[in-house]
Amino acid sequence: MVILAFAQSQHPESWRPDPESLQQLSGLVNQAEALRATLRQWDNRAYTQAYVPHLPKPVRKTTNALQKAIRRELIKVEEAIQELCEDDPVLRSQIQLLCTIPGVAEQSASRSTSTVRLLACGKKTLTNYSARALVAHAGLAPKHRQSGTSILGKSHLAKEGNKRFRCILYMPTLVGIIHNPILKKFYQRLLAKGKPKMVAIVACMKKLLLMVRAILIKQSPFNPFIQEIA
Repeated sequence: MVILAFAQSQHPESWRPDPESLQQLSGLVNQAEALRATLRQWDNRAYTQAYVPHLPKPVRKTTNALQKAIRRELIKVEEAIQELCEDDPVLRSQIQLLCTIPGVAEQSASRSTSTVRLLACGKKTLTNYSARALVAHAGLAPKHRQSGTSILGKSHLAKEGNKRFRCILYMPTLVGIIHNPILKKFYQRLLAKGKPKMVAIVACMKKLLLMVRAILIKQSPFNPFIQEIA
């Protein structure tokens, strides 16, 4: 009854599945990240085993074999990501647009870089959500500690959204505050106001996310003058 009452009063949009290309991209990127994480574990294990005296040969042999096997499968998945991004016209266009943003573009935009991971994680939310809803979805909206009508203490990051979304945005933001003229100016202005560095970085993450949304919706490349006005 509660769900029925909510639907009747709020009239939420009907659920529609993501396009097949985005579903495939998400699956491939998730697999690549899982393989990369597993490979790091075995690389760390191999490093530790190098200092173990009298390590049995079968241990070293199986460790090396597993490292090679994981790397081989990771290459296959990354090649599949590259092929999908090159063959699908929508994905190819979106990647080309996002690569015009300083800080987001990387060496290979067709593999598991932040550009592709952002599309795989955000999916339709990057274009279908309002700016406010997208910020909340990423967990970048401020949250107040409130008792009745009184606000207690300072606001803090909600962190109730998609943690992976925030992780993907973090590194491009760090690069952006150096090379992206809009983020650089915004970041320095926040620091000049006395904001802590982490608070300024989070604010830049939010600004970068909205920049990505605007570029994908308008289908126009990054322009520092237009984006600054927006």
